[in-house]
Amino acid sequence: MSGQRVSRRKLEDIRASLADRDLQILVSVATHRFLTTRQICRLHFADKPTETAALRSANRALEKLRGLHLLVALERRIGGVRAGSGSYVWGLGHIGARLLQRADHVDGLPRRQRQREPSTTFLGHTLAVAEVFLRLSEIANRGEVALLAVQHEPACWRPYNGPGGGTVRLKPDLAVVTATEMFEDHWFFEVDLATEPPSRVVRACQNYQAYRQSGIEQRRLGLFPAVVWIVPTGRRKATLESHMNQHDAISARLFTVITLDNLEGLLQRGAAFASTAQAEAENNRAE
Repeated sequence: MSGQRVSRRKLEDIRASLADRDLQILVSVATHRFLTTRQICRLHFADKPTETAALRSANRALEKLRGLHLLVALERRIGGVRAGSGSYVWGLGHIGARLLQRADHVDGLPRRQRQREPSTTFLGHTLAVAEVFLRLSEIANRGEVALLAVQHEPACWRPYNGPGGGTVRLKPDLAVVTATEMFEDHWFFEVDLATEPPSRVVRACQNYQAYRQSGIEQRRLGLFPAVVWIVPTGRRKATLESHMNQHDAISARLFTVITLDNLEGLLQRGAAFASTAQAEAENNRAE
């Protein structure tokens, strides 16, 4: 993005000028690759008394970070110009990436940033995955479900040996650990925006089953995480479930398809409930 060069001394001066929340915003944008202004509001300005106050504070902070060339705003805006300042999409700038690489307590962040605007499909999926993380955080803040761990891409990817002996990578969008009063649950989340044919989702399910058969996750955790597909509509949910049910090789016990509005209920009930519900569906199909 911004290719401006800056000396090490200047970089240290910029770092010294940042408040803790400024650095937290940079880390969030780097972790998710792209975030909208409103998503940043919800992540870092939820302490403000009103949504308007939060948006105003976020805009001030983001303009400061843009002025320092730490963040850049994409030309494309979510909802168009009429959506106002909350529609801006932010990515990490070249100087922001350098600053985070020099922060000793910040690791696991991408070392290279995109130098051009992302495609509409890539951006939409990236923001949708960020939205799932936001919902997880907001659910946890309400206190009924604890969010114990979250792995983003590529940390959540899982390598294993494929049929030909070569290395294959399972690439969930998020790997998450949650807990209720009684249980700890492990999840793989996949975000589907109905932009891919159902056949590709079926192939992804087959990859999950191949990884499950490798036993890697079970040896590490003692279990295999529940796999949850988050889809935009009930119609898409029905479509994916229908295609999964047409393949006898796909176990309904492993996969759950929900809309985002059902996420909180699923987390509260837990992975064991999801597995049981899917097993019942599989039995009904067999009958």
